[in-house]
Amino acid sequence: MKILLTLAIATLLVSLTSCSNSPLPLRTVQNLELDRYDGEWHEVARLPNRFEKGIVAAKATYGVGLDGPISVRNKGLKANGKLTSISGSASVVGDGKLKVRFDPFPLNLFLGDYWVLWINQPYTKAIVGSPNRKFLWLLSKNPSVIASDFTEPLQLMKAQGFEIEKLIENPKRLAPDPQPPLLVTF
Repeated sequence: MKILLTLAIATLLVSLTSCSNSPLPLRTVQNLELDRYDGEWHEVARLPNRFEKGIVAAKATYGVGLDGPISVRNKGLKANGKLTSISGSASVVGDGKLKVRFDPFPLNLFLGDYWVLWINQPYTKAIVGSPNRKFLWLLSKNPSVIASDFTEPLQLMKAQGFEIEKLIENPKRLAPDPQPPLLVTF
């Protein structure tokens, strides 16, 4: 009787854990070279999020200093033609893992996960997301890149649990800034 009870409990535990849909931990870019990541990145596509509601074009500029935080400046274009922007900073917390904080108060009280999940060898295309899989961005240093240019890495994101079929491709791109990338001098 004890053996049958033990087998029944073991079977129940196995079936409960196999039905669990908690995704495996995300794989991030190992040995991310921040000096190569520095510069302007155009948002090609994203998973829908409340921060970018109504945005039809967006870009982010990252300034990597020698020591200290990475400066971040995001710009967006709304469908009505209004430009938006927000600045902040990021700190490295692991391989390909950053924490981002935006200004002003109260936004600067909260840290957001910014994980670099994939990057091509020339550091011109990247995919960034969050460990809860609610956020995903396709980024390119070239504003003419389109979402279909990410076909293979998007399959990797799908295998890691992202709902890539919900991606929104930006219909426009913001013009590149004429100024050089930001350099943090804190």
